[in-house]
Amino acid sequence: MLVLIVAVAIVSSLVIEHVVHLFANNYEIEWAAHTDRDSAISAQEIISAMRKTHRESERQMNTAFKVASDGR
Repeated sequence: MLVLIVAVAIVSSLVIEHVVHLFANNYEIEWAAHTDRDSAISAQEIISAMRKTHRESERQMNTAFKVASDGR
């Protein structure tokens, strides 16, 4: 039974890979350029926002660890 399951998994994987290959050959996906520069968010703004939220979450965890370690 295990051999049958593995064989079906391999065959289905090959079929899916073939279908994806055919799809990629027939349909070409391109990134569209963003024309509205005012509403576009720059990568630098995204990085700074991610760092800010990361620092804030670290501060919250440090506070929680201090409270937990002081109780012992």
